[in-house]
Amino acid sequence: MGTILQAVGILLQPYRQRLLIGGALFLVGLALGLIYGWYIAPVEWTDAAPVDLRADYRANYLRLLADATRAGFLRVEESTGWLGQRWNPRDAAREIRRLAAQETDPARRATMEQLAAAWEQAPAPPTPTQGGIPAFCLAGLAGLILIGIAFFLLRRRAPQAVPRRLTPAPAAAPAGPMRTPAAPEPPVPIEAYPAVGAPPLAQRQVTYKLGDDHFDLSFPIELPNGEFLGEFGVGISETIGVGDPAKVTAFEVWLFDKNDIKTVTKVLASEHAYRDTALQARLRQKGDLVLASPGAIVELETQGLRLQARVAELEYGSGALPPNSFFSRLTLDLAAWRKEEEETA
Repeated sequence: MGTILQAVGILLQPYRQRLLIGGALFLVGLALGLIYGWYIAPVEWTDAAPVDLRADYRANYLRLLADATRAGFLRVEESTGWLGQRWNPRDAAREIRRLAAQETDPARRATMEQLAAAWEQAPAPPTPTQGGIPAFCLAGLAGLILIGIAFFLLRRRAPQAVPRRLTPAPAAAPAGPMRTPAAPEPPVPIEAYPAVGAPPLAQRQVTYKLGDDHFDLSFPIELPNGEFLGEFGVGISETIGVGDPAKVTAFEVWLFDKNDIKTVTKVLASEHAYRDTALQARLRQKGDLVLASPGAIVELETQGLRLQARVAELEYGSGALPPNSFFSRLTLDLAAWRKEEEETA
């Protein structure tokens, strides 16, 4: 069971932002609906049919019919119409006979027996048609479904941006003396950006700015015919300090391969997080650690996909926190390839 839940979690991981937003909107809508339905405009029943009354009120109604008939205000043959359209006269006859058996007034009991005899001979009312969803509601729902399908198809077949070759920027040496991290395994070295023959299937440039506390982006990897291969994205991995806006000290770059059924993650860390032992230990639980510097390359591979993320622009924030501990701006160039196409090229 745990393995199944873990597999489901891996499959849903690329959609976590959409699921969180959808779940939050659902809960807000549910709460607003309950408030509106229970307090602002609660249901009010009016003009209830006799058959819908509570048992004691229904008995009083039948006694009133008997009294009106005995007083001459209502004829026996007309009394059936006072039962309503949904009360079968035979059912009403059985109920008024039970009341007659309990009645102590002989005159009322006799009238009840007369009404019961007349109702037993009356034809059963026609079965009312069941209410359904109005036609205009069905038409509107169908229209929304068609619009959603069209939007989905257009999004899947939207032309990709013209690929451009990413060129590395000169790496800047980090300021200050370097200290060997106390973590048991060394950080992942920055690799040189390799030349790639085949154009990427998907290519995006993303920019984080200080204050974007919900920075979490994902993009599909698809073949030209629309076949879905996987997804890639980047999001906030770790923050530092307190207060608003959040001070991001590390980002997660991830790659999901539907055929590999797993998500590969690497952590792009600030200079402070890269050197801090406690932060290193926490970040390594999420993925391999890479120092963020201009031109740095983060490469992720699965069974059939490869993703490269290049740091195109980097700016650190300043303040009371340690130097180079959080980002004020970070721009990444992301490009994804299918391994088969690379091998063919």
